[in-house]
Amino acid sequence: MPDALSELTMTTRAIRLTIRSHFLKEPVMRATQKTTLILLPGWVLGPRPLMPLARDIERHDDAISVQCVAYPRLKSRRLDVWLEALDAQLPDDVWLGGWSMGGMLAAALAERRGGRTPGVITMGAGARVTPPIHAGGNLPSPESWPGWFDQGRHDAWHLGKRLLKTLPRAGARQSVTALALLGAMDLRQTLPRLTMPQLHLYGEQDFLIPASARQVVAGHLSPAGHMQLIPEAGHGFVIDQADQTARAIVAFMQGASRGSNKLEEPL
Repeated sequence: MPDALSELTMTTRAIRLTIRSHFLKEPVMRATQKTTLILLPGWVLGPRPLMPLARDIERHDDAISVQCVAYPRLKSRRLDVWLEALDAQLPDDVWLGGWSMGGMLAAALAERRGGRTPGVITMGAGARVTPPIHAGGNLPSPESWPGWFDQGRHDAWHLGKRLLKTLPRAGARQSVTALALLGAMDLRQTLPRLTMPQLHLYGEQDFLIPASARQVVAGHLSPAGHMQLIPEAGHGFVIDQADQTARAIVAFMQGASRGSNKLEEPL
């Protein structure tokens, strides 16, 4: 009997250790799951220009998975229709990011999703569109945009050639619809309501989002909003300074996971 009792006691201890080990390891396994960042593209450019940035982000932190997505083909110019379509298309519990128009849509979608969005990354996105982008309601040709994207930089010609190679064959109607949406968006009421961590990146010499436009964003940010400049960069910093942009994004996302980000001074 003593031997049988001793054997039973040892077996019970082994079972307890196995159960304890299982529940101790489970949180560690969950912690290693990747964080997903969705990147929405700028007007008419499609996701291809953002792919080098996505690769750089994943290279700097292999715990982050980046998805560059294309917009659904919509005929409506209403923001709520676009947000409903994107909400249905994109998974929950992912960081939302985007460049230019994509950044504005990411912020608007984050407000709609609320707690289903752990964080927001915008790049070259204003609170609203101002001239010359939508002056007089005229539609700029897609071929003319690469030059605008890099105003203030000495390598505008080189960046323009790179952008032209990535331009999708977007239909004129789709381009007009997206431009009408872009011209109607106004995030001045949206930004103060965002409570999740946000990083708003800007090119220091961005002709489309100058200091005055950045100050409007700064004046409407909630305490969770952060702003950062990419030095000596135009609107195309996500392309010609992809590595530096990736470093800033990774540092912010890592800081957000630790709760250690600090708000930048208004730009």
